[in-house]
Amino acid sequence: MKKLIIILTSSILITGCINTSKDENSKGISDKKEFISQRHLHENKMSDFKFKNEQEWDSLNNISLEQVLYKKGKVHPDIRTFGWHIYSNGSSWKNYNFPMLWGLSYFSYAIQPETGNYKSIHQWKTTALIDSAKVNGCKVFLSVSNFGSDNNSIFLKNSKAQKTLIDSLTNLLALRDANGINIDFEGVSKKNKKDFTKFILEVSKKLKQVNPKYMISLCLYAEDWNNIFDIKTIDSHVDFYTLMGYDYYGGFSKTTGPVSPLKKSMKFGNGIEESVNAYENKGVHLNKLIVGLPYYGAEWYTKNSEMGAIVTRFKSHPTYKSIREYYIDSLNIPLHFDSKSSSSYIVIKDSVKDYRQLFFEDVKSLSIKYDWIKKNKISGVGIWALGYDNGYPELWDLLTEKFSKKQNTTLYNNK
Repeated sequence: MKKLIIILTSSILITGCINTSKDENSKGISDKKEFISQRHLHENKMSDFKFKNEQEWDSLNNISLEQVLYKKGKVHPDIRTFGWHIYSNGSSWKNYNFPMLWGLSYFSYAIQPETGNYKSIHQWKTTALIDSAKVNGCKVFLSVSNFGSDNNSIFLKNSKAQKTLIDSLTNLLALRDANGINIDFEGVSKKNKKDFTKFILEVSKKLKQVNPKYMISLCLYAEDWNNIFDIKTIDSHVDFYTLMGYDYYGGFSKTTGPVSPLKKSMKFGNGIEESVNAYENKGVHLNKLIVGLPYYGAEWYTKNSEMGAIVTRFKSHPTYKSIREYYIDSLNIPLHFDSKSSSSYIVIKDSVKDYRQLFFEDVKSLSIKYDWIKKNKISGVGIWALGYDNGYPELWDLLTEKFSKKQNTTLYNNK
């Protein structure tokens, strides 16, 4: 029973976002008019828990604080390794290898759209995570989140609510001597594009008036079908972008496929490379772009074992930890690798006629994507989310191997 609890709780995840619409190059996307990200679903699921400290989250999610040993290293000065710490991951930060992080963002200031106040900022005011990060030279950001077209429309049309938010952010950043914000607005509709652009300009202007060193960063959807981001207008006001390079396949998909495919293919449609090219064409400079990659997978029920099988039912988004712990270590399920998408996957015989397919990232797949990021002189890599590998050292060790200051050759200069 203890093992079952771990599997269930560790599958309560938040993932990336696609600003949805039907597109022939996006094989995994359903016909739904509006995509609801797993970040949004996570917020809905977790909002009922009124926990006052990290230990309560640890208990809920079975977070282990057993010390893990990592390869020693410090992030190379020419690379930005960036991660998100989610409040529901509690004290998992005590196992973070901070010297290998350029920056992290605390997730999140959840906006009350009618007022601009926060629904919650969880443990932002008290967590020792921030102190530990700063001691190790890791920059600290506060994520600012708003989900759904209705919530975004309400907030983006309300200048008073925006002023309240900016005033609140000013106080919260000063309280923890933080370095800036990471804006994550998901589901912004076409009709609010100009309002969204105006808000980005205003929040950047106001915060930099308070402290010119504050950095403003913006989450980009894997695919911006609704053309929400006016890069040419906002670029001089944004210090860096974080691409949510995941959720190409997920709970919305009609067929199984990689959560984070690297290259475009006939079988799986667009991938990270296409997303990066699209944003570069919009005006995003690669030395300002961080490509976020997932430390979680997507699992579906199917009628056959072949990749790209028709989905009968979506199961869950298990963390890397639960995949390692249950499927690989306990059940010893054979690993497969799809070279076209640079993704790992496993197939489980679920019954006489049915199967389960699980796509995820591991050392092999991430290694290829890290090399691609370095080869293309992209600013850095993002981790969604820190702590999803809690108790296992190999993903941290890979980060050290690929992006450590101790490498013999210079990576490249982002300055």
